[in-house]
Amino acid sequence: MTRRRLSVRAALEWAFGVERASVEFDSLAEDRRPEVSTVWVMMQRGQLGCRIDGGGWSPRPHDAEVIAATVARLPRDLGGRRMALRVAELARAGAAPDWGRDLRPRCVPVAWRGENQFGRQAATERVGVERVSWRGRVREVPVLCCPVTYTASPDRIAAARRGYLAWIEALAWIAAELRCSRQLDRIEITADLPEFEPWRAVAQGRDAQAA
Repeated sequence: MTRRRLSVRAALEWAFGVERASVEFDSLAEDRRPEVSTVWVMMQRGQLGCRIDGGGWSPRPHDAEVIAATVARLPRDLGGRRMALRVAELARAGAAPDWGRDLRPRCVPVAWRGENQFGRQAATERVGVERVSWRGRVREVPVLCCPVTYTASPDRIAAARRGYLAWIEALAWIAAELRCSRQLDRIEITADLPEFEPWRAVAQGRDAQAA
């Protein structure tokens, strides 16, 4: 039998996105083993009083069940159940965590008051009065300031990158578990992982464009 060679991300997207597998944390899921067939699971549900009707429903492929069960066993130091649900959610959407591609620290006005021929005009506030001498006369001139804020703080960017790296670590653990368990029937998990630090390549590209 020829096995499909898939990266762990592709395998997860197939299991959760195509086959609609789910991560189960209930007592029944804890008793299951990756090597246990779907038929055994159906028998156990029958013993618990769960009815399985017809209507064209068919069991999910064994490999999808194995992958879902492996995700459910993510250790706590890699995020545990919270990360398992996150991995499944992203796989269903065919997406990766946002590592902050569009986040760059910038100082911007808090508000805008309109636009003229010179562009957008920042809103200002009166913070005092200054007395100045002009053409021999003393006049009071309002002192204005432009309230600003900082978008995409370094802490926010660092948090986004930590979240992305945590996802990579979870995928690496899942891939290793699936390869070592040898329970997959039709899929072979490759060593390919998503890019480890994609922000480095993006930064290099921006620097090249600016040069």
